[in-house]
Amino acid sequence: MTPFIKSPHPVLKPFPDLTWASGAVFNPGTWYEDGRVHLLFRAIPQGYRRIPLAEPDPHGPEMGFDQSYISYIGYASSKDGLTFVPRETPYIKPDRDFDVYGAEDPRISRIDDTYLITYTALCRPAFDPHNGVRIGLASSHDFVGLKKHGVVGPPVCDKDAVIFPGRIGGRIAMLHRITPDIQLVFFDDLAQLLQPPDGFWQSHMDNLDQHVVMRSEQTWESKKIGVGPTPIETAEGWLIIYHGVDADHVYRAGLALLDRDDPRVVIARTTHPVLEPELDFELYGDVDNVVFPEGAVVIDGELHVYYGAADRVIGHASAPLQSVMDHLLKR
Repeated sequence: MTPFIKSPHPVLKPFPDLTWASGAVFNPGTWYEDGRVHLLFRAIPQGYRRIPLAEPDPHGPEMGFDQSYISYIGYASSKDGLTFVPRETPYIKPDRDFDVYGAEDPRISRIDDTYLITYTALCRPAFDPHNGVRIGLASSHDFVGLKKHGVVGPPVCDKDAVIFPGRIGGRIAMLHRITPDIQLVFFDDLAQLLQPPDGFWQSHMDNLDQHVVMRSEQTWESKKIGVGPTPIETAEGWLIIYHGVDADHVYRAGLALLDRDDPRVVIARTTHPVLEPELDFELYGDVDNVVFPEGAVVIDGELHVYYGAADRVIGHASAPLQSVMDHLLKR
């Protein structure tokens, strides 16, 4: 059973008239404010080819794409959460050494008056067997201007990063994923996030097990897990929507609840997925059998979840937030 009801059709698909977003539009991060849903989506131009991987990642698929598979991040907005209007130009371009081969999978948080956008930055071609996947960070005050801050995180393959929307105990907290688990790291302030002191990340890596918040537990998430949308603060704790990947490389979504004051503590977690590939656009696409939630907003008590479907389009599901919490806590 799941509390969510899916929209029967994608809420965003590739845009034939926008060259940079003509091949695929998926994996969106969201933020809701002043009656508007701000949505950042991953987009790829047409023309890429599917190819077998010479050195497939044991945690990933056996097939990938050629070097024309380069992602941009676009912006769209909506007043009703369902009908989105995109801008004609990309919001984040792959134009720096650290993201020249792709700006992927954005998440949005807000600290004080600044929107912090984490994304996956590729300094090597997608699916390259060598280490070229990092956490990119950008910021904005209005979703119009943008400042890229470069790479944050340790010098290893690291992705699925999201910053908590607000300080916890006066500190900035970020979830990230060094395969196959979800880890948590704290920063004293934004300056430390951008320029950590010598030895900060080495210490984190040396004690990585101590920073793990969630590990794979169920068969449907046996290969790896990763955090999805920006954590949602509730009276009971931080609501987390995460993805899990099984041995057949099927992506599904589950729920977890982290302690409000110490998000290293997992209060509750679903044993069964709440979203999984069922509809045609989730079952078939550039990567089949994928439901990858990355955006979630609460509008008048309704939780709206936005997810990448088969790495091709964006799907939507919704449920009353109270029903979601009841399902998670089995009340």
